[in-house]
Amino acid sequence: MEVILLESLNKLGKIGDVVSVKDGFARNYLIPQKKALRANKENKDYFTKIKDEVLKKNKESISNAESLLKKISTKEIIFIRNASDNGQLYGSVSPKDISNYFNDNKVDIKPSNINLHNAIKKIGIYDINIKLHAEVSCNLKINVATSTENAKIQKTDLNKKVLDNKEKDVQTDVSDTEKIITKKSDDKKSLENKKIKTKDKEKIVDESNPPKSLDKSEKKDEDKKVKNKKITSDK
Repeated sequence: MEVILLESLNKLGKIGDVVSVKDGFARNYLIPQKKALRANKENKDYFTKIKDEVLKKNKESISNAESLLKKISTKEIIFIRNASDNGQLYGSVSPKDISNYFNDNKVDIKPSNINLHNAIKKIGIYDINIKLHAEVSCNLKINVATSTENAKIQKTDLNKKVLDNKEKDVQTDVSDTEKIITKKSDDKKSLENKKIKTKDKEKIVDESNPPKSLDKSEKKDEDKKVKNKKITSDK
């Protein structure tokens, strides 16, 4: 089914785009949620009339999402959960749990706005993505621990690991730079050596082919030729 998008949606398109989607997706989600219109002639004419209003509302939605993002981007999210000795949680931390956490802190974020990269079933620090709008999102970390003290230890260990990785990256960059400098130096030396060898070869060739000297008889003949040329010239 072809629909006209009333919102910018990931992997589908931007406001006003006419896209083809599965019938069930359009009937059960896009159209009831007022995210799209069926792309018939009547609705195309209707969208032309409301386009400016839709774009204005979208701009306001982006502004609100960005304001909300500022409130949560610096938050430290800690979940205290019971777990077995090997760190396995008795249950899991779901998008709904995280949504409730934000609601308790007076921030309205729906579970559908929360994306987990992996299921949270063990203690540890996890990356999550909060998408408040197709054009507004952020990545946060969630610290799941058995106590506040353990949460602090996990955070310290993570920061240390990040710092160590940065130092390794710096060392790698320095090493790569040194290799490049060494290679350039070696190339220069190699070129200089080639020039020296070429000069030596030329010298050897010159020495092996000295100017040919004339013997006495050849010299007399040469002098005679010169003398005859002179006589001819005088005549």
